[in-house]
Amino acid sequence: MQVLRTVFFLLVLGNLLLFAWGQGYLGTTGGVGEAERLAAQIEPDKLHIAGKGIPKENAEAPLREDCRALAGLEPEAAGRLAELFAGRDAQLKIGQRPLDEPKSWWVHIPPLPNSAQADKKAAELSRLGIKDFYVVREGGPNQYAISLGLYKSEESANNYLNALLKKSVKSARIQVRVAAGDKSVVEIRGTPQQLVKALADLPPAFSGVSKADCAAAKP
Repeated sequence: MQVLRTVFFLLVLGNLLLFAWGQGYLGTTGGVGEAERLAAQIEPDKLHIAGKGIPKENAEAPLREDCRALAGLEPEAAGRLAELFAGRDAQLKIGQRPLDEPKSWWVHIPPLPNSAQADKKAAELSRLGIKDFYVVREGGPNQYAISLGLYKSEESANNYLNALLKKSVKSARIQVRVAAGDKSVVEIRGTPQQLVKALADLPPAFSGVSKADCAAAKP
């Protein structure tokens, strides 16, 4: 009976020693303990936080802006075409310029609906301290416009326009004046999709206008 107890005790002790050795508690003899095994599995230098430093595949690229020039128009027709484009898409960037060098820059308030409205605007200008102006009463496309000055340089016209803005005159505009018979160019800038929509189905009055990239239409 004593022998059996001794054998049982030795078996238990042997199992405990074997378990301790396998866990690395008794040191290493060329084997790998649990701590070393875990250390080998986890490599901190190769870990990264998900999403950090990874470029966004769906990041929006800046929209490309194109420019189209429509040339061969009389100045008045070019103005109507510019208004047409503005009505089709308010986000378009629209400009009008002569094919040749401009002769003058006209600071004015665009034509009012009738004489009464023009006189009302003239009275408002007087109250704001504006004295140099006159109402265009002759028949034509500029009837009931209010002329505020004609300048020989664009810089001078812009300076006066800024002075008017400081006096709360917000409806004044600058129009390039060219010699009779000179042609104008209308330039529109926007995304390719915007330009396709803006140029689609132009009225017959503009069917003969030439279209080109803005750079190609420079004089």
